Amino acid sequence: MQSIKSSLMREIPEHDRPRERLERLGAESLTDAELLAILLRTGRKGMSVVHLAEALLKRFDGLERLGQQSVSEMAGVDGIGKAKAALLKAAFALHQRVNSRAMEQFPLDHPDRIYKVMVERVRFLTVEVLHGLALDSKLRLIRSYEISSGLLNQTLVHAREVFREAISASAAYLVLVHNHPSGDPKPSADDIRTTKEIRQAGEVVGIQLLDHVIVGKPSDLHPCGYVSFKECGLLASH
Repeated sequence: MQSIKSSLMREIPEHDRPRERLERLGAESLTDAELLAILLRTGRKGMSVVHLAEALLKRFDGLERLGQQSVSEMAGVDGIGKAKAALLKAAFALHQRVNSRAMEQFPLDHPDRIYKVMVERVRFLTVEVLHGLALDSKLRLIRSYEISSGLLNQTLVHAREVFREAISASAAYLVLVHNHPSGDPKPSADDIRTTKEIRQAGEVVGIQLLDHVIVGKPSDLHPCGYVSFKECGLLASH
């Protein structure tokens, strides 16, 4: 097959072009760059659309980090522009929603499931962002919402902000999730103090704090890439 990377699309045999290969062989047979190329549709002067997609992936260090970029950040790449960037952002958002809604069918009864629901939203952020997951009596997700955003390790939280959406959703349980941009998910003293205050406020409003999961990066000390307050015994009432 002629090299797509080094050729303009018009020079590639029609049956070897990404869209035709997807129709013939299925999406799983295409590379990340080829799938992106189908969304981008056109390259730029002197560069095929697949080569442009490869350049985009290289610029942002892979597909996962690309999905975390804003429209303006993607549009700043030569050959992308606002229209293509918006299309890519919409595709990533749809993927995230499909995954999240698939998880809604299952009870979030283990921190690993909580992590899988939230990891793509938070792990590449450069500031700490606190999210709430409102659950029903069977521990199924009713609503997820952002509570607060801070500068690096300073996230200011008030109980009314934490529980407002959960109360509105008639939740029975609440799960907190936030990220540590440093990559180390070990809870800080402020994390522990704030979580204790939120747990106590939950007792007042009748919504139990089920867990608080901090997302970081996998390491020898934390191979799963997260820390669960529940697993560590940090939700005890003492």
